[in-house]
Amino acid sequence: MESKELGKKIRVAIVEDHDIFRKRLTELLGFYDELELVFTADSGETCIKQVFESEPEKMPDVILMDIELPGISGIETTFQLKEKFEEIDIIMFTVFEDDERLFESIQVGATGYLLKDTAIDEVVSSLKEVREGGSPITPSIARKLIGMVSKPKKENSSKSEPEVVPFDLSPAEIRILEQVIDGKSNKEIAEEVFLSPWTVKTHIKNIYKKMHVNSRAAAVRLALKRDIV
Repeated sequence: MESKELGKKIRVAIVEDHDIFRKRLTELLGFYDELELVFTADSGETCIKQVFESEPEKMPDVILMDIELPGISGIETTFQLKEKFEEIDIIMFTVFEDDERLFESIQVGATGYLLKDTAIDEVVSSLKEVREGGSPITPSIARKLIGMVSKPKKENSSKSEPEVVPFDLSPAEIRILEQVIDGKSNKEIAEEVFLSPWTVKTHIKNIYKKMHVNSRAAAVRLALKRDIV
């Protein structure tokens, strides 16, 4: 992955309509040598135009995306960008802990979901994490997400009838998929399920193959849609 190349900076874009907050965030991120701010935008339309017009060397790796924007929303902007640029990671950056917005963000392809009061060091850590394959989510948001996807077992289900698991996922793959939905990196999943990171990576590749997806965001969206976990 690009961020693992020696000396390679993470190219970041900020989409935020609040001038003071955007300028402050730009200033703070400027203190981190491992980051390169390629552009800022005050609307979804401007962001989309910037991305489409960017030279390859200035294409953002990660976009910090406000949800509430003038014109098209951050969620709609994310949807339009992910249709053409699946490789760009988008972290929703918002003041809201809204279940509907969280679910919609995942559905359209957002890789992470952070609150705007998150400390700048944690924001930078999240930018790094997402380029390593993780899905950074503010802890309070993660708890909401777990609550959204956790469902009680049906009491009237017959024990004699085997449960049909969509995509023929194995119990181990289901467990790892649950950790992916929880926003954990491969290393964190490995520690949780007592496997090597290489084995976890292999399981995730198999999950992608079975689900016919090619990214964590897509796997999470499909898992939620099909009630796999």
